[in-house]
Amino acid sequence: MARQTPNELSAVEDTYLATLAKEGDEVAFGQLFDKHYKWVYNKAYRMLGDYRDAEEVAQDVFIKVWQKLSKWDTEQGSFQAWLNTVARNTIIDAIRKRNRDPIVSFDSSPEDDERPLTEHEDPRPGPEKQLEAQEARELIESSLQLVTKPNHRIAWILRHLEGYSIAEIARILDRKEGTVKIWIFRCMKELREIMKKKGIQWIY
Repeated sequence: MARQTPNELSAVEDTYLATLAKEGDEVAFGQLFDKHYKWVYNKAYRMLGDYRDAEEVAQDVFIKVWQKLSKWDTEQGSFQAWLNTVARNTIIDAIRKRNRDPIVSFDSSPEDDERPLTEHEDPRPGPEKQLEAQEARELIESSLQLVTKPNHRIAWILRHLEGYSIAEIARILDRKEGTVKIWIFRCMKELREIMKKKGIQWIY
């Protein structure tokens, strides 16, 4: 029998704890909370850029998980995949409730290549590529927090890290598709400048 990977063991643990939590086991739910809270918080902070908002959203996510856990089962996928969906929807709701910057017109045109970064990833990366990808992602995420316009950052993240289409982002942010493309372009341009100041050349 092949040895299970850490990710597979983690998924098995999640399934076990989530099954107990569905039956009302608060201790098991607490273990799920402790295990995944930091990941949910980081996801929210990356999108919202404010630690207080991120904390509030992360707490809302787990309240919803507790309330809706009875609807989850293994046939719908792993617990973490389901948690990711709940977290993503909760964060998007928070974004929609925010007051947004007024639309600003720019003379520059968005870049032609608007494919999400996920489409550029090696589908079967080895350990070295996994480490490189993780380091690159951490670098990008730290640089994203320095982007001056929150809407630009959110649009870029939704496109390149979450994989939403331009049309979907336009609906989420209640903006025209052309505006969304400009925001993504502007964020990409600013990210390059931020990384350049860090001594890193980003060729994407």
